[in-house]
This record gives sequence, structure tokens and C-alpha cells, in this order.
Amino acid sequence: MSHHHGSLYVVATPIGNLKDITLRALDVLGGADAIVSENVRKTRNLLDHFGIRTRVSSYREENAGRMGEVILDLLSKGKSVALVAEAGTPGVSDPGRRLVDSVWKRGFPIVPVPGASAAIAGVSVSGMEEARFVFEGFLPRRGSKRRQRLQELSEDSRQLVFFEAPHRLRECLADIKEILGDRQCVIAREITKLHEDIAKGSVSSFMAKFTATKPLGEFVIVCEGAVEAGAGRRACVGVSFEEAVNEALALVRSGTKKTEAAKIVEKKYGKQGGEIYRALAGVLPQRPQDGKGEPR
Repeated sequence: MSHHHGSLYVVATPIGNLKDITLRALDVLGGADAIVSENVRKTRNLLDHFGIRTRVSSYREENAGRMGEVILDLLSKGKSVALVAEAGTPGVSDPGRRLVDSVWKRGFPIVPVPGASAAIAGVSVSGMEEARFVFEGFLPRRGSKRRQRLQELSEDSRQLVFFEAPHRLRECLADIKEILGDRQCVIAREITKLHEDIAKGSVSSFMAKFTATKPLGEFVIVCEGAVEAGAGRRACVGVSFEEAVNEALALVRSGTKKTEAAKIVEKKYGKQGGEIYRALAGVLPQRPQDGKGEPR
């Protein structure tokens, strides 16, 4: 196969099922002068499976600066380099973006070799009315930062696509329910792998499911977007002021500042934020020590 000289090939590889490699990807990986990967061992296993002997070097967050120079040097000598991520499509949620950027800046050709992508796979089975989506990758690890990001997304009418690690899934779902409400979601676990599990339901149904069973594997969460402005509020008119205050209290207990909690609840239900804040200030000093919520 003839390769353009000095090109960087951005090659999608399987997420789990080795049969998801494309015929073209095999051609490119077999014909490249060098392959750079976020996970050399994993890539070597893939190449061995298909009998490809091309040399694989490590390109990851820690050595991106130094390796970037080595790769640019190869391209300048007319060599072709294939970039692969640990799994799926490079340049989406991995250090590959930085390399692609520096290759653009140096003016070498960049060739995408498309294939498996966990985010697109998740969207393809969401079946949601709104076709547009926004890919967020991993939400922040820290609870307060995660809630802040969800708050920023709460008015977005597009589908929201997240990646999440198993040990953070439960708290992530709790925050989604708290801030975005009990929306419809598709949660796909271990996409294309042996234990693939794809389900659709409300956030609260998934909270129940993963309270009963331990979350294992990598997760893609596709959450429906906000209903058009105003519609959400009308639907929530049935929420009493007391319930709104209790919801704000729950947020404060999970580490959100009082003012922020009042704002979140105000936005969600159209209740007066100032009133909610005053109610919080009235309740919080005598809050029960066990944190079990308000005496009814």
C-alpha cells in the first residue's frame, strides 16, 4: 500500500472486541514506519493478534513533550507515524490531541482512520428525540467541581455524553439526579466487551440498580438534555416550597455552599432563591448531627 510520506495517521482501534478493527486500520498499522500508543502492551497484543510487526513506542501524558519532538523528527524525514489511543479513537479523551496540534503547526499531513468510539457508540443507541449531543468526557473527580460542571450543563438541551469510572459512578449519578433532575439516560457498560450491558431508564432507576450491584467496568452515560426553557418549571409546579428547601439542604450536606444550593433549586423549580436561602439559614444551625435529613 502506498503511504503519503511524512503523514501522521490517527488510527481508531477496538474498544474491546478485536473484530472492530477496520481493514484499512490493519493496512495502515502494518505499513507505518512507527506506531505510537498510550498503552504499548495493549497495542502490542492487538498487533500480535493480527500478525503485525511494526515497532510500537509509548506516547502518553508523562512523555508527550519529549516524544512529540521524536515524532515530528520522523515526519520531517518523510516517515509515516500511526497514533493509537489505549482504546477507541485517539484525540478524543487522551493525550493524542496535543500531538495532532503540534503536527498541524508544523504543516505535516494528518490522516484520520476512523473506527470504534465509545462516545459515538453510546449516542448511536440512545434513541433520544434531540439528535445533537455534547461530549463531556470524564466529569471532574472532586464533588464540588463535578456539581459545578453539571450546573453549567443543566440548561443545555443537547444529549450529554459522559465517561465515568466504576468507583465514582454512584456519586456521579446522585449528582446528576440532584442537579439535572430524574432524566432518561442510556448507560452502557463495557461497550463491545464480553460483559457488555446497555440499558435505558431514569437516573433513579440506575441509582437503585447500582446500589444493588457493584458498578464494574468502564461506563458511558448518555443523558437527555434539558427540556426547552420553562417546560421543566411548569412540570415541577407540584413541588412544594418545603420539598425545594429539603433538596437544597441535601445539596449543602454534600458539600455545596448555601448560596449555590439555593441558586440550583431556584433554577430547577422557579422557586425564590432568596426565600430558600433564608430557610436554609434558619434550619442549618440546628441540623441533626446524624445527617439523616429533616425531622418531618
